[in-house]
Amino acid sequence: MAYQLTGDGLAKRFGRRLLFRALSLSVAGGRSLAITGANGTGKSTLLRILASVLRPTAGRVELCEDGRAVSGEEHPLRTGMVAPALNAYDGFSARENLRFLARARNAPEAHERITGVLRRVGLAGRADDQVADYSSGMKQRVKYAAALLFEPPLLLLDEPMANLDAAGGAMVEAVCSEWHAAERIVVIATNRPETAARCDERLCVEDFSDAEDASDANAPQS
Repeated sequence: MAYQLTGDGLAKRFGRRLLFRALSLSVAGGRSLAITGANGTGKSTLLRILASVLRPTAGRVELCEDGRAVSGEEHPLRTGMVAPALNAYDGFSARENLRFLARARNAPEAHERITGVLRRVGLAGRADDQVADYSSGMKQRVKYAAALLFEPPLLLLDEPMANLDAAGGAMVEAVCSEWHAAERIVVIATNRPETAARCDERLCVEDFSDAEDASDANAPQS
């Protein structure tokens, strides 16, 4: 399967605050893109637009599979996302969180898939403990398990190394390498130059902002 993610003429405004405009991008399967920029410039907002869970003020996003555009309803289902705002249920175990997600996706018979992804992110030994008892790094691994569960062609990572130790960082690098080898797409939003440097392409959101608007202290934080 050949994948392509495109964004054409994207703009996003919150009230009078314009985050970015005339932003276009194209990422082919097997490639990775780093989205960079200072806090509040719209990195996280752009990821949500690319996931098709937030409408842009202008422009359009399209995910294609073998040249066929995925529908707007299917686009989020073809996307795995790790972000600070996406949290697991503390009262569930990691396994229960993934079962809940599988049922929501009409995939109740996902036992082997769930066991495999928990092993992949290093949570096999604590899979049945409540998430409330996890460290911040383990909670981040649960987010990865949820994002990877259905092997989506589009993987969006907002500060992918947040809260992770060296072993967790190695896990993320392994996942990105696996997605690259499978000709899938990885897009990362980051402030870390060393993380951005590992990507094939880089895009700075600030290059598409209005200088006067960018000074507004009331900007939504990235």
